[in-house]
Amino acid sequence: MQRKHQGRGRREEHHNLRQGAEDPFSYWRRLPPEDLDRQRRAKLAGSISRLASIFPNWQAAMAGDAGAAVGIVLRLRPPFHISWRVDLAMSLLLNCAFENASAALVLSHALRRMQIARNRRMQLADSWLKYNARRAAPRPQLKSGSKRRIRRHVN
Repeated sequence: MQRKHQGRGRREEHHNLRQGAEDPFSYWRRLPPEDLDRQRRAKLAGSISRLASIFPNWQAAMAGDAGAAVGIVLRLRPPFHISWRVDLAMSLLLNCAFENASAALVLSHALRRMQIARNRRMQLADSWLKYNARRAAPRPQLKSGSKRRIRRHVN
């Protein structure tokens, strides 16, 4: 995996971040879903769009294929030391987790196995389970046989 337009590696880029600037590739290990607003999601998606890979499964994950991102993360071997590869794989999964329940579930599972402070990783993993449960909760439906009232405005 390499950047299309930049020759710098992830480690060097990390050190060159402006003071106070956020690294979108660290969102997965720092922020719960409710803190990932549209601006942060767009920043993550933009950062991913500047990446390139010669591997088809990574290309698919970078294009937003949740199945490919899940497969990449599930193939990571423990122990999960936080490295540029883990940051990238988990960021690809995070990018899919808002629209795909499987990706959110695998994100929660993988977070529990990362080498992050125990309290933090459990909070993040639980927040993704709750996010997934909220999305999957059935919406209230009309009772069978009842009809919606349609209001008609007469001019």
